[in-house]
This record gives sequence, C-alpha cells and structure tokens, in this order.
Amino acid sequence: MSFQITDIPRLLPELMLLALALLVLGTDVLERWGSDAESQIERGKAAGQLTAIGLVFVFVVGLIQSKYLFAFPEPTANTNGLVAYLLALGRNLQAGGPGGDPILGAFATDNLTMIARLTFVAAAFLTTLLALDYRPSGNPGEFYALILFSTAGMNFMASASELIMAYLSLELSSISLYILAGYFRNERTSAEAGIKYFLFGALSSGILLYGMSLAYGFTASVNRSGGGQPIIATLFSEIAKAGATSPNSALLTLAMIFVLAGIGYKVAVVPFHSWSPDVYQGAPTPITAFISTASKSAGFILLYRVLVTAFPSIAGSPSLSAFGGWTSLLAIIALVTVVFGNLSALPQKNAKRLLAYSSIGHAGFVLLAILVWSSSSQTDRTFGSASLIYYLIVYTVTNLGAFGALAVIREAVGGDDLSDLNGLWRRNISLALMLTVLVLSLAGVPPLSGFWAKFFVFMAGYQGGALLVVAVAVAMTIVSLYYYLGFLKAMWMNPAKSTEPVRTPRNMNVTLIAATVLVLLLGLFPNVVWNILSQATLVAGR
Repeated sequence: MSFQITDIPRLLPELMLLALALLVLGTDVLERWGSDAESQIERGKAAGQLTAIGLVFVFVVGLIQSKYLFAFPEPTANTNGLVAYLLALGRNLQAGGPGGDPILGAFATDNLTMIARLTFVAAAFLTTLLALDYRPSGNPGEFYALILFSTAGMNFMASASELIMAYLSLELSSISLYILAGYFRNERTSAEAGIKYFLFGALSSGILLYGMSLAYGFTASVNRSGGGQPIIATLFSEIAKAGATSPNSALLTLAMIFVLAGIGYKVAVVPFHSWSPDVYQGAPTPITAFISTASKSAGFILLYRVLVTAFPSIAGSPSLSAFGGWTSLLAIIALVTVVFGNLSALPQKNAKRLLAYSSIGHAGFVLLAILVWSSSSQTDRTFGSASLIYYLIVYTVTNLGAFGALAVIREAVGGDDLSDLNGLWRRNISLALMLTVLVLSLAGVPPLSGFWAKFFVFMAGYQGGALLVVAVAVAMTIVSLYYYLGFLKAMWMNPAKSTEPVRTPRNMNVTLIAATVLVLLLGLFPNVVWNILSQATLVAGR
C-alpha cells in the first residue's frame, strides 16, 4: 500500500476543512483592529461568516463527489472548449467519489463515508449559524476553527478502517469539543462542563487505547507474517482475519469489550453516560447541539465500522435462545440505556438537561439497528444498517433544531428551564410551532421523520431477534411522551411570564426553519433517501 497522487481528490473535503480552519485563524488576526464591543461583534461576524461560506463549499464538493444527484458525462468531440474543461474538472472531482480500496488501508471512501461527510458538514454549518447570533466569543477565530477541526475529526472517524486512524481522528474531534464545551471559562457552568467532559473523555480514551492494543497483540500473534510479507495488525480487515482463525479467543473478546466501552463513553450509553447531563447543560447551547448530534453520530458510525469489520467472527446473537457475542452485549446495553434515559428524563425541570437524558434514551434506540448484524441474511443487515444511518440523520437534524430553539429562548429570557417556555406561543408563535414539530419528532409521532426512524430501528431489532429489547423500547417510547408533552404544555397551555415578544435572530431562524423542513420532508418522503442509505451498508467487512 502506498499513497498515490490520485488519492488526493478522495481526501479533498477533509483537506478543505483543515485549510478552512487555518484560514479562519489567520484572517481573525487581521480583524483585531479594535477592542470595543462593536469591533468585537464585527470580528465575530467575520469569522463566523467565513466559516459558514467555507462549509457551504465543502458540502457542495462532497455532494458532487458522492454522485448522488448526477454524474458528469464524458466530453465529446463536439463539446465546447469551456464546457469540456468543466466536464473534465467535474469528472476528476467525482473520481474521488465512493469506491476503491481504503487509502493506505486506513481511510475508506465508500458510501458510508460520503453520507457521513454530508451529515457532519451540514451539522457544522447549522451550528455555525446558531453561534453567529449567540453571545460573542473573545476569540472567534479560535472558536470557529475548533468547530472545523472537530468536523474534520468526525469525517476521519466515519471513514477509519484502521486502529491508529480511528484513535487519532477520535482525539482530534474530542479535544476540540473539550475546549468548546468550556469556552466561556468565566461562567461556572461552562468551565465545569469543559472539565468534566475532558476528564471523562481522557478516561474513555485510555480504555479505548488499551482495547486497541489488545486487538493489535491478538492479530500480530495469530496472523504471523509469511513469505517475508509482514501484516499490518492494526487494519480492521486483518483483525477480522485473525478472528476467523481463532474466533473463541478470550483475548479477542476482551479487546472487543474495551473498544466498545471506550466508544460507549463517546456516544453516552449506560453505564458510560454520567458526563452528558452536566456537559449538555453547562456548555454553550450551540456547542451542546453539536456535541449531542454530529459528535454522537460520528461515534456510532465508528462503532458500527469497528464491530462489523474488525469483530464479525464474534458477533453472536441477541436472542435469548442463542445468547452470545457483541450483539448480546449491545442488547443488554441498549435495554438498560433506553430504560434509564427515558425514566431519568421524567423529573427534569431544565430543558437542556431533559434533552440530555432524552439523548441517552435515543442512544439505546440507535443500538437496536446494529443488533440485526446477528442475522445471516444480507437483506436484513442492509435494512438494519440503512435504519442506523437514517436514524442518525434524523436525530442530528431534529436535535440541532431543538437546541437551536433553546438557544433563542436563553438569549431572550436568560434561562433554559421548562418554565422559561411558558406561554411561548403568545411571545413568538412561529418559534413555538417549529419547536412543537421538532419535539413531536423526537417523541416519534407520525408522520414526522422521528416516527419512521424509530419504526425502522424497531424492525431491525426484531429481525435481529432482540424481541425483549424491542418490546421495552416501544414501552419507553410511550413513557417518553410524558416529558415531551411537557414542552407542549409549557408553550401552549401555561401562562406566559411576560408579554414581551421573543425575537428570533436571523441566522438562528434559518437553522430552525431548515431543521423543521428537513424533519417534515424526511418524514413524508423517507423513500427518497432510502436507496442511497442502503448503498452505505457496503462496508469492507460485510
């Protein structure tokens, strides 16, 4: 394996993100022409707008590369010179699209990578719009650059097919988010969120690294080099080969458990969830939205890649009749996570903290889609994998919108408790309507996209044989209606604390409208994206 010049287009979105981050940092230095409040606001707008424009370009490049909308035709002899040049440029760009072996065996450019790129870049764009109208940062260049570095890390996570690549990309994303969570260090809650996130993240990184070292040692000992050709024992594919040779190895099972625990911290599943309520509540609301959506989705995609491409030999089954393997372990975690997350959300009075526990419950739902890997049917596996990605996309869009609405409310009234939503319809009817749609989608009310997301993962869990987990998940969905309807009660039935209108800033309004429209469209027309999502299941280890 060697790096070729033709591999550069395959890395183009990630390279653009890193270059954009450096550009934002560099241009922010030139904006330091004044220290008064007005100059600081202008400086923040300049950094945020440059970030947003750059993310649009990255998204367009990623969309063109994916070939999901169109493919550039080959120029003919009669094609105009300029048109021929543009077609050739487009074809060269799309040559870096889905397909081919992983770059250096570590960076896969399949459909799963393409969809993950578009999801994370779109989430970063909406987060940037939220931050533009949020309270000004003392160092806006650093703030937005960290969002870009974190997004690049998430892209690398979703495409990782090798242990070192997976670990470094996870750290690139996580370290950026640690700083962003505690960015307003003069606020006690923000500083506390940053410290807690860092401490738990450092612990999880150590656990993950230990599990990876065990997997490396197991692979190196089983797949010994032959004919003078040494193996690369950190490749997921090599770990899978070693597992097929010795599937009952206790060392392989132990490695899988530590890897699962390390990534479990990142996605906040029980019992690795304790950091998330405090971090979600204390971090700046736009960053909370980013952590709870894009970061969690990247963690689940990495978990999916690792389990199905590195440990397929010990998948086992989640059914009670043939209990064993990592699907059984995931079934237990999913069961506990769904119950704990939804029951813990019931007594919450702070809206951000309530959504934090709700996110824990949703993490349990997501795990249901991975359980179908125990099925011997490729059709079932394809359905389960597509359900996983659909759920992550819907969850990302919906939660970004919900936290965006809370950011508007916090900026207007100075708090984000449920009581701060009282009588919102009298103060901003459009904001109340959009938040209602987003909350009902989180609750899984038809015909919104949240309903189809839950329906698909429930079907995947059923096909995987996890009948008990699915039954409990359905029951917890009904329980969740209680606290989700608490949002609606506060907004539409409780008397308003004040008659002063709640103003929605322009950029935040764009985010809320985009999220609401996507929630409606993905719910009304889920089949539009289903075929594309089904292609994303074509990962190396299937």
